Amino acid sequence: MRPNLAGKPAVEGPGIGLSDAARTSFDLLVQAALARNLAGEGEHAQVQVVTEFPRKTKDKKAVVLTIASDMFRLVLALHVRLDAEGKAHFARLNRVDAAEWSEQAFHDAVAECGNVCCGALNRELGRYFVNVGMSTPNLLDREALAYVEALGKGHRRLFQVNGLSVDFYATLFVAPFAPIDFRAEMEAQPDEVDAGELEMF
Repeated sequence: MRPNLAGKPAVEGPGIGLSDAARTSFDLLVQAALARNLAGEGEHAQVQVVTEFPRKTKDKKAVVLTIASDMFRLVLALHVRLDAEGKAHFARLNRVDAAEWSEQAFHDAVAECGNVCCGALNRELGRYFVNVGMSTPNLLDREALAYVEALGKGHRRLFQVNGLSVDFYATLFVAPFAPIDFRAEMEAQPDEVDAGELEMF
């Protein structure tokens, strides 16, 4: 089903926003992208919605990417650990020896992983929206994500990815510029995505 295309892009106005189905669909598409692209060989990721970061999180950096169209702007941030455990996970994901990686190679691999996750999401959104495009990844301090407040009202979610050698968190923010109503048509594997109270379509 194609989204409702009524209305011209605007920051605020009557009827502008996301339907419940659209919110759920964005959530499911993000969960699937994270589960399928953060797990290494033999691993099965579970992705769930959470309300807050743990008090003593080790995630100090985030790979931040943007997907934009004439109907919305979406920000996806993958929170990562740049410590030895994080490096070991990304090395396994890339099938390389962590000891052979320079810090720059490690950071590049982290950014590319975020790029792959966002690219998978971008391809799925292209089934429902025209003229969608994504930015290149930026590795930023987690505190820099406060800038999303400047995008105005929108849909926010925090996801936890577990079942891997390290846990991950990801932040989703969608700012609509038009009425958006769509249902994602996808088949999520039960052992990949834990949608909690979200309805599977």
